[in-house]
Amino acid sequence: MNLPVWTVLPLFQSSRREVIGMVRESESLGLTGVLAADHLAGWRRPTSPVLEATTALGMAAGVAERRVGSLVLQTALRSPLYTASVAATLAAVCRAPPLIGLGVGDGRSRTESNRLGIAQPSLAVRMRLLKETIAAVRALAPGVEIWVGGWSREVREVAAEQADGWNAWGGEPAAFEVAVEQMKKTNPSVSVSWGGLLDTTRPLDTLRRTLLRRVDSGAQALVVALTPPRASTLRRWAPAIFCRPTSRSGADR
Repeated sequence: MNLPVWTVLPLFQSSRREVIGMVRESESLGLTGVLAADHLAGWRRPTSPVLEATTALGMAAGVAERRVGSLVLQTALRSPLYTASVAATLAAVCRAPPLIGLGVGDGRSRTESNRLGIAQPSLAVRMRLLKETIAAVRALAPGVEIWVGGWSREVREVAAEQADGWNAWGGEPAAFEVAVEQMKKTNPSVSVSWGGLLDTTRPLDTLRRTLLRRVDSGAQALVVALTPPRASTLRRWAPAIFCRPTSRSGADR
């Protein structure tokens, strides 16, 4: 493939072996790197195990030869300086440049926070924390690549004006295409990525079309989470999913 492709660490479980297996499998397949989502409760049940993102990133960094990073750290859960320290630590211990994805949280993160008795601040406060965190990472970990993830207009504006990249998770292709056009008008140099969950029970052609449509709509990088989220799933399905060209104008590879 001629564009970066990341995958997502399997953090909705409690197995160190699965995390390390995902790192090694992604590297054997030639993917760009692995990213950690930031959640506080299990995927389907609140009591299900979940690994904390920054701790898991440290473990992944210990074995990874390629890139590791976050997508996205919730800036309301940690102070700007704390998140900047995470970024600086990763920059120091990783063998390849880390990626720090930041976000303000959504309805799911609010539900998770409420279950744990953590009050989620207002959107205005979360936006302020996002900007302060970007500034803190720039100061404490200069050179670290920063993405901002989220669909809202406010988040996209911050991504275009202050970050190196923007990530859209899910959503419809038409909406993504419009958002990409708006982002590029504001900042032509901002990197645009799309991320999403691909259900491997669906036909391969459907999964390939999902990625192809986002690339044709302007995605310059892909973040792919396959279900079930295991290294064995990546090993079995990634070669088949990524073997087709990522642009309708490209030749077969």
